[in-house]
Amino acid sequence: MQKLISRNALIAGVLGFAAAAAVGTLPAITQAAEGDLSLDNLTFSLGGVVYKVPHLELKGASLTALELAQLFTGDEKAVDGRLARLSAKGLVIPTLTTERKVGETTERAVYRDLAAEGIAAGRIASLKAGGAEQTIDKADGQSQRLVWGASLAKGIDLRQLAHLALAVQRDRDEALKPVIEEERVASLTLEDRVGRMTARTGPLTLAGVKGRALPVSPTALLERVQKVDPDKTEADPTLLKDVIEAIASFDVGALEARDIAVTGKGEPADKPYAIKVGRIAATKMSGAAVGDFAMENFSLQSSDGGLLTLSRFGLRDARLAALLEAPFPQLSRVELKGLQGDLPDARIGETSRMKFSLADVEANFADYREIAPAKLSARMDRLDIDLAARGEAPSTAQFLALGYRDLDLSAAVAGEWREQTQEAVFAPLRIEGRDMGAATLSVTFGNVSGAIFSSMAVVSKAAAMAASLKSVELVVEGGGLIDRLLTLEAREQKGSVEKARAEYAKGAGLAVASVLGGGEKAKKIAEAVSAYVLRPKRLQVRLAAPAGVNALDVMSRKPSEILEGVEVEAVAER
Repeated sequence: MQKLISRNALIAGVLGFAAAAAVGTLPAITQAAEGDLSLDNLTFSLGGVVYKVPHLELKGASLTALELAQLFTGDEKAVDGRLARLSAKGLVIPTLTTERKVGETTERAVYRDLAAEGIAAGRIASLKAGGAEQTIDKADGQSQRLVWGASLAKGIDLRQLAHLALAVQRDRDEALKPVIEEERVASLTLEDRVGRMTARTGPLTLAGVKGRALPVSPTALLERVQKVDPDKTEADPTLLKDVIEAIASFDVGALEARDIAVTGKGEPADKPYAIKVGRIAATKMSGAAVGDFAMENFSLQSSDGGLLTLSRFGLRDARLAALLEAPFPQLSRVELKGLQGDLPDARIGETSRMKFSLADVEANFADYREIAPAKLSARMDRLDIDLAARGEAPSTAQFLALGYRDLDLSAAVAGEWREQTQEAVFAPLRIEGRDMGAATLSVTFGNVSGAIFSSMAVVSKAAAMAASLKSVELVVEGGGLIDRLLTLEAREQKGSVEKARAEYAKGAGLAVASVLGGGEKAKKIAEAVSAYVLRPKRLQVRLAAPAGVNALDVMSRKPSEILEGVEVEAVAER
C-alpha cells in the first residue's frame, strides 16, 4: 500500500503546484500566450508531502494563474469543483522532488521528465515519466533505494485522487470510483543497503484501479505500521482491521511483474543467495480479496548450495478479511506444480542431500461457515523423495534396507458437511505408494452441528465432542510393502519367506483381536487381516454404528463393548 500511495503522490503532484498559495509560497509565473503558463521555483505541501518544482509549463489551461494558485484551497467540495473545470492540452515538468516524514522514516523522491497530455475536467488522458529515484531512510540506520524506469499512465482522475488525499471515509457504503485506467513501468530496482539485498524487475503493469476514501488517514496508518513490534502483538489491537479496511478501499483489475531477480547477503556472507521469478500476477482484487494470484518459474539458489525450483504456485479467491477471525485467509483454491529441491543436509553429513520432487498439488475449498469450509477436496501427485541421497540417515535406513532407493507417494482427501442430515463425510482419504500399495479410508460422523465452524474455540470444541462416529470403511490394496518386509525378515532370520509370512499373519491376527477386545467381531476382523498378510491383494473392513459412537462412549466403554454394538464386515480377497 505504501508504494501505491507513493505512485499516487507523484500523480497528485503533477497539478498540485497550485496549492502553493495555501502555504504562502507563490511561484514566479510567466504567461507566454493565452492559456499558456510557465512557473518557476514552486514549493508546496499536500497530504503531508512537500513538493518542489524548479520549472513547469502548462499549455492551453482553462484556468487562470490565480485560479490555479487556489486550486487546492478550501474544503474538498471547493477543490473538486475547481478540478472539474480544469482542462489543458499539456503539462511538462522536467524535475519534481518530494519529501515526506512518517514517524522516524524519511522518504525522498526525484521524478524526471514528466509530460501530461489531454487534461479534461480534471482527468489526464496520459502521463509519461522518464524515471524516478526514491530513498527511504529510517532512524535505526536502515535505508532503501528504489529506482523506477520510464512509465506511462493513462486515464488518471485527479478529482478522485484529491478525494483520496483530502477525505476520510464517513460512509462505509461509499462507491469506488476510477483512479487510474492503466499504468506501465519499464523496470524497478530496489536496494537494501543494510541487508545488502538488491531486487530488480522487468515490466510492471497495473490496470483498472478504483478507490474511495480510507477509513483512517494514510499517513497515520503508515506510522502505526512502522511501529509494529512482532513481540508485542497487542500493542495496536485494531491495526490489522484498519489495514484490511484500507486495502478494501481499493479495487485493482490486474497487477503483473515480470523477470524478477533478487540477490542478497547469505550465510556465509561471501556466497549470496539468488532468487528468480519469471512472473507474478494478480487479478480481480476487490474488497481485500484477490480473485486470482499466480507465481511462475520460481527458483532459489541458497548460499549453502541448495536449489529449489517451482513451475507454478496459484491461489484463487483469497479473502484477507478472514484474518480478523482466523490465523489464515479464506481460499477457494490453491495449487502448486513442478516443485523440485536439491538441498544440503549438514545434520547427516557433508555429502548428504535432500532431493525431492512434487508433480502437482491441488486443494479446493467451498461453502465457508465462519472460519472453515464445509466442503473440501485435495490431492497430491507424485511426491518423489530420493532416499539414497540422504546417506545414513535414521529416517531412511529402514526403507533402504527394504530395497527402496526412493519413495513415490500420491494422496487424496475429500470432505463435506451436510447440513440437512447433520453429517460430516470424509471420503476418500487415500494414500498410495509405488511398489508399496494403497490404503483408502472413508469416515462418516453424525450429529455434527454448524457450531463446529464457530470462531469461538469453546463452541467448536463442544460441537466436536457432541459428534458421533457412524461408519468407517478401510480398503487396503496391493502388498509390495508387506512382501519387502517379509523378505527382509526372512533374510535376517535366515529362514524362508513363506515361514516369515505365516508367522506375521498369525501375529497380526492375534494383535488385532487383542486390541479390539477378543470378541466374535474382533476375531472376524483379525481373520481378515491374517488372510490379507498371507495373500496381500485386497482387504476391506467396514464398521457401521447407526446410533453412533461418541467421545463419551470411547472414554467410558471397553473396545469390545463398543464393537459388539457395531455392524462389522471384514473380507480379504484370497
